Amino acid sequence: MLWYDFFSLFYDKALEDLYRPHREQAVLALGLRAGDVVLDIPCGTGQSFDFVSPIVGAGGGIIGIDSSKGMLRKAQKRVHSKRFDSITLMQTDVSIITPKMLEAESGHSQVDAVFCALGLTVFEDWEVAFDQLYSLLRPGGKIVLFDVYAETKTLESRSGELVARADVSRKVWTLLEARCDDFERVILPASQSKFGGELFIASGTKRAA
Repeated sequence: MLWYDFFSLFYDKALEDLYRPHREQAVLALGLRAGDVVLDIPCGTGQSFDFVSPIVGAGGGIIGIDSSKGMLRKAQKRVHSKRFDSITLMQTDVSIITPKMLEAESGHSQVDAVFCALGLTVFEDWEVAFDQLYSLLRPGGKIVLFDVYAETKTLESRSGELVARADVSRKVWTLLEARCDDFERVILPASQSKFGGELFIASGTKRAA
C-alpha cells in the first residue's frame, strides 16, 4: 500500500470533486437511520464521513477501515477538523478482518450497514474480501457497493486502473446479487470517459439467518 500512502497526498484534490455528488447518492442508498453503525471500507481519506455522520448521529457510529497509513492520516484529520462523533479508524487488510477483531477495536462485532466505495475493484482477492464484509453485516443489514465497471476497456479505463491499481473488468456485484433478494444495481448518469466505465451503485439486504 505504499502507492496509496503517496496517493493520499493528492487524492482529494485529484478525485473528490469528480466522485462527491455520486458518493452522496451511494450513501443514501444505504437507507441509514439515527443510531446505525456503518462499516466504511476502504474509507480512504474519509470522504464518505461527510454524508454518513449527520445521518447516524452521536448515537450511531462509523468504523473506517483502510490498509493505507497515509489514507488513514488524512481521514483522522478530517474527523478532527469537522468534529465528527463516534468514528473508529482501523488499519488492516480486508481479507483478515473478523467479527472478533472488529469488536476489539470498535465494540461492535457486526454492523448495521456496509459501504464499500471503489474497493472490490482494488482488493487483491475481491471474492474473499466480499465474504469478509458480508460476515460483518448483521442479518437484515444493508450493503452498498459503489464502483466502476468496463466491459470493454478503453484508454481511460486503463489509465484509471493504472492510477488506482484496480481492475474495472471485475463484475463485483455478482456475489451480492446471489445473496440478496432485493438486489438492485443502478448505473449512474455519469460520463464513462471521465470514470473509465460505468459508475454504478449496487445494493442489497443480508438475508436473515
